[in-house]
Amino acid sequence: MSLSCGPNARNGNGDDDGSTDAGSNGSNGSNGSNGSSCATESVKAEQTPLDIFVMLDQSSSMSDAVGGGGDKWDAVTAALNAFVGQTTLMNVSMGIQYFGLPPGGGSAAMCSAIPICSVDADCGAAACGPCVTVGSGFGFCQGGVAAGGDSCTTADYAGAAVEISPLPGVASAITASMAAHSPSTGTPTSAALAGAISHATTWATAHAGDTVVVVFATDGDPSGCDEDLGHIDAIAAAGVAGTPKISTFVIGVGPSLSALNGIAAGGGTGSAFIVDTGGNTNAQFLAAMNAIQHTALGCTYAIPVPTTGTADFGSVNVVYTPGGGGAPVTIPNVASAAQCPATGNAWYYDNPNAPTQIDLCAATCTAVTADTSGEVDIALGCATVLM
Repeated sequence: MSLSCGPNARNGNGDDDGSTDAGSNGSNGSNGSNGSSCATESVKAEQTPLDIFVMLDQSSSMSDAVGGGGDKWDAVTAALNAFVGQTTLMNVSMGIQYFGLPPGGGSAAMCSAIPICSVDADCGAAACGPCVTVGSGFGFCQGGVAAGGDSCTTADYAGAAVEISPLPGVASAITASMAAHSPSTGTPTSAALAGAISHATTWATAHAGDTVVVVFATDGDPSGCDEDLGHIDAIAAAGVAGTPKISTFVIGVGPSLSALNGIAAGGGTGSAFIVDTGGNTNAQFLAAMNAIQHTALGCTYAIPVPTTGTADFGSVNVVYTPGGGGAPVTIPNVASAAQCPATGNAWYYDNPNAPTQIDLCAATCTAVTADTSGEVDIALGCATVLM
């Protein structure tokens, strides 16, 4: 496909005198009416590599029964095993961590072996303390208590039980890791979410050009640490507002899920995926993971490298051709996600000062992903059409 844009397309109206007509806001760019052939190259938009960091709830309520037999933990881990085992996933990587964790980020199993203490040193090298004295020098190691001993320190959740690595190669490590865990803790949502976003941010900084997202999977409302829902939503929102941008998808398993839509909205993903444990929990969770993979990849594209010369980020245009033979539409650019219109088409760079990828605004993303036979192309050589 050969795409084009008119002279001085930055003005949004195609004027060749460097001026902008009164009331012009780039609408000509958004309806594809700029027509001269100034594009030097046009390539099919390539989705960026997708890196998924799963923060998985291992609270004691994950042992609750689900419809069809078994419990939430078995259904969810089976679904994750099915997801990582899919051979159709292309250019997708995944890692995993769990919550709650005891202070220091050690495993609950290590701590539970030494719950009785008289001084902090009795809690061992696994950072399972401090020793909480009950009386007469007798106490318990706080980290060894299943309920109430979970860490509230972000850094304890900012590591990975299995580091983000390409699928399917990492599938066996993720399967083995989940098999070594079981439901036993509280639900320290605030610390776990902050840790997940911290880890994803560090990873994204080291892997410029990848789309990095958090999948926060839980079966309940916050229990322990900061339970203020406004504060928790703000943690997710900070991930989206940061550089690099980290979106948070949420999967809720069961009926006690009043907090989750706020986290998803703050995390830039609209609303939570809710799994009805009275139905086929396994199938619903797998469907949610696949929907997340499709959504996260469907709206973010790599910036193509020109065959000659160097990249000029002021001469890049996104062109959408609707399925069924519709006319190509040149989508205008906005400065950031905050400038995206509520309706209508627009796109933005992930980092306007040092772009690594192209993101479609939410309304545009919805339209493009719904059009399974449409095509998105990146045209190089024309001044970027601005909104």
